[in-house]
Order: sequence, then C-alpha cells, then structure tokens
Amino acid sequence: MSKVDNIELLGGMIKHLVTNRGKLDTVFDLEDGFRDTIWMQNCVERLKEDPESAKMFEERYMGPEYDLDELSKLPKDTLGYNYAFLMKTMGFEPHFYRSRDRPSLENDSDYVTMRVRKTHDLYHTVSGFNMAIGEIGVIALNVTQYSYPAFMLIDLVAVGAACFPGLASIPQSEKIHSSMIFETLSKGIKMAQECKPLFPVKFEEMIEMPIDDVRKKLNIVPLKEGPSWYQYPKIKEAGIY
Repeated sequence: MSKVDNIELLGGMIKHLVTNRGKLDTVFDLEDGFRDTIWMQNCVERLKEDPESAKMFEERYMGPEYDLDELSKLPKDTLGYNYAFLMKTMGFEPHFYRSRDRPSLENDSDYVTMRVRKTHDLYHTVSGFNMAIGEIGVIALNVTQYSYPAFMLIDLVAVGAACFPGLASIPQSEKIHSSMIFETLSKGIKMAQECKPLFPVKFEEMIEMPIDDVRKKLNIVPLKEGPSWYQYPKIKEAGIY
C-alpha cells in the first residue's frame, strides 16, 4: 500500500473507533477479527514462552464468575471489595463481555480472548488506571507483556487520534492533548515492564487478599494521580485511597 493509502486506512480506523466509542461491540468485533491471524498466533506464542502462562493454557483456567454483592461484603481493604466498589460506582457488570461467539475454549486464541475479557477490569483495579483515558494505559499492560493484537491497534489508533485529530473529524471539545495520550501510554508500558506477568495471575484466588498485598506480590505501584480511578469523586467520598 502507498503511504497515502496507509494514512487513509489509519484515518478510517480512528474515525470508526471514535464514532463508536462506548459501544463495546466495536471492541469485541475487533478482537474477533484477529482470531485466526498471524498477530494472534504471535500473542499465543509469546504467552507460552512463560511457564506459568503455559500452565494456564493446559488448565484452560477461567475461575468462577464474580458476584459484586458478595464481594461488597468483604473487608474494605481487599481486592474483591475494591473491584466491586469500582464496578458499582461505574455502573458496570462483571460479565460485560459477550461470550456467544466463543462457545468453546479449546482454541488457544479463544481462550486468550475470553481470559483477557474476564480480567480486564481487574487490571484496572490493581493498576489504578481509570476507565476513561486510563484505558490506554491499562491495555498497554496486555500489549507490552504479550502483544495482544486488538489492544495494540487500539493504542495505535489512540496515538493517531492525538497526533492527527483531523483524520477522525474529532470535535474540538472532545480532543485530548497528545501529551496526555503519550504520558498515559508510557506509564502503562513502564508498569508492564516492571510488574510480574499478569496473564497467569489467578485473580479469582486472590479476591480476599488485601489489595496492597496483591500489588506487592505483582510488583505494581498503582497510578493514583491523573487518569486514575482514585480521582473519581465517588471514590474519594468513600475514602478509598
């Protein structure tokens, strides 16, 4: 493709994602589109290079579903309570993702995709990145550690939207300064490089642990300023810090 064609392709991706922002099916379609590609194969191969992640493939571990009401009964300092409080504050459901397209986890790429979907908001919880601009940072954890292709494209499009807002016809009121994009992305990359591999983490078995202990175990220093969920007014009012 010519350079002009590449620019037009990037512009189309940016416009599509911006136009459909907030519509999760857009992200799910993107993930599903990578199912049988060389990029997803590369992701699986990278994961299997890690012994603990390789075990996850053997087990096809998914863990039990989350019950926010039950998790809310846990002590305030636990991972489970913080996760439940964040989800309820944002009005999110644990099983926000669609699973009808992945009826079986026998396929490696299907397993990776469903595990990424199930643990996504737990990545938010332990990392501190919020569900707005912080999304760029939290998906950088997946991209940096194991090249999850759909998220790699989303971060690329985010950078493209910041650098070339005209490609997506983004209204001035909705433009985000490019420095914020780059700063959030770099923080996510740095966190991913410093923390332990997150794919093989069985968060479901750590749900009653103090969240600070979970973070220490994973070598994560959470983001608490800037694009952090700790900055949400309702979170501050609740005294969670």
